[in-house]
Amino acid sequence: MVSVIAALLFLIFGFGHPSREPLDPAQGVQLHSRLPCNGDSAPEDLLRIQTTFSAGGAAREFLINRYEVDKCAVETMLQCWHKERIAWRRVWSAESSTPPAKALVPIGSCYEWGRTDPAQYVLSGWYNQGTEAKPNWQQVPVKQVSSQPETYEFTDPMGGSAHLEITR
Repeated sequence: MVSVIAALLFLIFGFGHPSREPLDPAQGVQLHSRLPCNGDSAPEDLLRIQTTFSAGGAAREFLINRYEVDKCAVETMLQCWHKERIAWRRVWSAESSTPPAKALVPIGSCYEWGRTDPAQYVLSGWYNQGTEAKPNWQQVPVKQVSSQPETYEFTDPMGGSAHLEITR
Protein backbone atom coordinates (compact mmCIF):
# COMPACT_ATOMS: atom_id res chain seq x y z
CA MET A 1 0.00 0.00 0.00
CA VAL A 2 2.83 2.40 0.87
CA SER A 3 4.58 1.68 -2.44
CA VAL A 4 1.37 2.43 -4.37
CA ILE A 5 1.05 5.80 -2.63
CA ALA A 6 4.73 6.56 -3.28
CA ALA A 7 4.28 5.66 -6.97
CA LEU A 8 1.24 7.93 -7.24
CA LEU A 9 3.10 10.81 -5.59
CA PHE A 10 6.03 10.25 -7.95
CA LEU A 11 3.73 10.36 -10.99
CA ILE A 12 1.79 13.40 -9.78
CA PHE A 13 4.63 15.57 -8.49
CA GLY A 14 7.53 14.20 -10.54
CA PHE A 15 9.87 13.63 -7.62
CA GLY A 16 13.41 13.15 -8.81
CA HIS A 17 13.02 15.19 -12.00
CA PRO A 18 15.22 18.28 -12.17
CA SER A 19 13.23 21.44 -12.72
CA ARG A 20 14.28 23.07 -15.97
CA GLU A 21 12.61 25.87 -17.89
CA PRO A 22 12.01 25.24 -21.62
CA LEU A 23 14.95 25.83 -23.97
CA ASP A 24 15.05 29.36 -25.43
CA PRO A 25 17.04 29.11 -28.71
CA ALA A 26 17.55 32.92 -28.71
CA GLN A 27 19.77 32.62 -25.59
CA GLY A 28 21.81 29.82 -27.12
CA VAL A 29 24.02 29.55 -30.19
CA GLN A 30 22.95 27.78 -33.39
CA LEU A 31 25.35 25.02 -34.43
CA HIS A 32 25.49 23.92 -38.06
CA SER A 33 27.24 21.16 -39.94
CA ARG A 34 29.88 22.18 -42.47
CA LEU A 35 28.70 19.37 -44.77
CA PRO A 36 25.93 20.26 -47.27
CA CYS A 37 22.53 18.63 -47.06
CA ASN A 38 21.64 17.48 -50.58
CA GLY A 39 18.71 15.14 -49.90
CA ASP A 40 20.49 12.04 -51.20
CA SER A 41 22.21 11.16 -47.93
CA ALA A 42 22.46 12.29 -44.32
CA PRO A 43 26.10 13.26 -43.69
CA GLU A 44 27.36 14.01 -40.18
CA ASP A 45 29.96 16.51 -39.08
CA LEU A 46 32.04 15.43 -36.08
CA LEU A 47 32.63 18.10 -33.41
CA ARG A 48 35.55 17.71 -31.00
CA ILE A 49 34.43 19.46 -27.83
CA GLN A 50 36.41 20.40 -24.75
CA THR A 51 34.78 22.04 -21.72
CA THR A 52 36.18 23.73 -18.64
CA PHE A 53 34.34 25.25 -15.69
CA SER A 54 35.72 27.74 -13.17
CA ALA A 55 35.74 26.82 -9.49
CA GLY A 56 32.95 28.25 -7.37
CA GLY A 57 29.63 29.67 -8.44
CA ALA A 58 26.54 27.59 -9.02
CA ALA A 59 26.42 24.20 -10.71
CA ARG A 60 26.72 24.84 -14.46
CA GLU A 61 26.03 22.84 -17.58
CA PHE A 62 26.41 23.06 -21.36
CA LEU A 63 23.74 21.33 -23.47
CA ILE A 64 23.48 20.61 -27.18
CA ASN A 65 19.88 20.04 -28.26
CA ARG A 66 18.43 19.02 -31.61
CA TYR A 67 15.00 20.09 -32.86
CA GLU A 68 12.87 17.03 -33.63
CA VAL A 69 9.33 16.20 -34.59
CA ASP A 70 8.12 12.76 -33.51
CA LYS A 71 6.04 11.13 -36.20
CA CYS A 72 3.27 8.63 -35.96
CA ALA A 73 4.89 5.42 -34.78
CA VAL A 74 1.81 3.17 -35.05
CA GLU A 75 -0.77 4.13 -37.63
CA THR A 76 -3.98 2.29 -38.32
CA MET A 77 -6.57 3.13 -40.92
CA LEU A 78 -8.54 5.05 -38.32
CA GLN A 79 -5.99 6.88 -36.17
CA CYS A 80 -2.42 7.43 -35.11
CA TRP A 81 -1.60 5.76 -31.80
CA HIS A 82 1.52 7.80 -31.19
CA LYS A 83 0.78 11.49 -31.54
CA GLU A 84 3.25 13.91 -33.06
CA ARG A 85 5.37 15.84 -30.57
CA ILE A 86 7.64 18.74 -31.37
CA ALA A 87 10.54 19.26 -28.99
CA TRP A 88 14.20 20.02 -28.45
CA ARG A 89 15.93 16.74 -27.57
CA ARG A 90 19.19 16.59 -25.65
CA VAL A 91 22.09 15.28 -27.73
CA TRP A 92 25.01 15.98 -25.40
CA SER A 93 25.76 17.64 -22.05
CA ALA A 94 28.67 18.44 -19.73
CA GLU A 95 28.33 19.52 -16.09
CA SER A 96 30.63 21.50 -13.83
CA SER A 97 30.49 18.73 -11.22
CA THR A 98 32.58 16.49 -13.49
CA PRO A 99 36.24 16.98 -14.48
CA PRO A 100 36.99 18.93 -17.68
CA ALA A 101 35.49 16.89 -20.49
CA LYS A 102 36.51 16.06 -24.04
CA ALA A 103 33.89 14.59 -26.34
CA LEU A 104 33.17 13.73 -29.96
CA VAL A 105 29.65 14.85 -30.90
CA PRO A 106 28.15 14.03 -34.32
CA ILE A 107 26.03 16.80 -35.85
CA GLY A 108 23.75 15.76 -38.70
CA SER A 109 23.60 17.94 -41.79
CA CYS A 110 20.02 17.05 -42.74
CA TYR A 111 16.90 16.90 -40.61
CA GLU A 112 16.46 13.31 -41.77
CA TRP A 113 17.52 10.97 -44.54
CA GLY A 114 16.22 12.03 -47.96
CA ARG A 115 15.22 15.58 -46.97
CA THR A 116 17.01 18.78 -47.92
CA ASP A 117 16.14 20.88 -44.89
CA PRO A 118 19.08 21.22 -42.48
CA ALA A 119 19.10 19.85 -38.94
CA GLN A 120 18.75 22.44 -36.17
CA TYR A 121 21.09 22.32 -33.16
CA VAL A 122 21.41 24.77 -30.26
CA LEU A 123 24.27 25.06 -27.75
CA SER A 124 22.87 26.41 -24.46
CA GLY A 125 24.23 27.26 -21.01
CA TRP A 126 22.48 26.53 -17.71
CA TYR A 127 23.09 27.09 -13.99
CA ASN A 128 21.36 25.60 -10.97
CA GLN A 129 19.92 28.20 -8.63
CA GLY A 130 18.27 25.53 -6.50
CA THR A 131 19.80 22.93 -4.23
CA GLU A 132 21.13 19.47 -5.00
CA ALA A 133 17.99 17.98 -3.46
CA LYS A 134 15.66 20.34 -5.35
CA PRO A 135 17.39 21.62 -8.50
CA ASN A 136 16.09 24.65 -10.40
CA TRP A 137 18.01 25.01 -13.69
CA GLN A 138 17.91 28.40 -15.40
CA GLN A 139 19.19 29.20 -18.89
CA VAL A 140 21.76 31.98 -19.42
CA PRO A 141 22.98 33.55 -22.69
CA VAL A 142 25.94 31.87 -24.39
CA LYS A 143 28.37 34.12 -26.26
CA GLN A 144 30.86 33.22 -28.97
CA VAL A 145 34.24 34.67 -27.96
CA SER A 146 36.42 33.29 -30.76
CA SER A 147 35.90 31.80 -34.20
CA GLN A 148 39.23 29.98 -34.59
CA PRO A 149 38.91 27.71 -32.69
CA GLU A 150 35.18 28.09 -32.08
CA THR A 151 34.94 29.15 -28.44
CA TYR A 152 31.80 29.83 -26.39
CA GLU A 153 31.34 31.04 -22.80
CA PHE A 154 28.72 31.94 -20.24
CA THR A 155 28.74 33.25 -16.68
CA ASP A 156 26.22 32.46 -13.95
CA PRO A 157 24.89 35.22 -11.62
CA MET A 158 27.14 33.96 -8.78
CA GLY A 159 30.28 34.60 -10.87
CA GLY A 160 31.07 31.08 -12.04
CA SER A 161 32.02 30.72 -15.69
CA ALA A 162 31.93 27.97 -18.30
CA HIS A 163 34.09 27.62 -21.40
CA LEU A 164 33.53 25.34 -24.42
CA GLU A 165 35.87 24.92 -27.39
CA ILE A 166 34.91 23.20 -30.67
CA THR A 167 37.45 21.86 -33.15
CA ARG A 168 36.11 20.61 -36.48
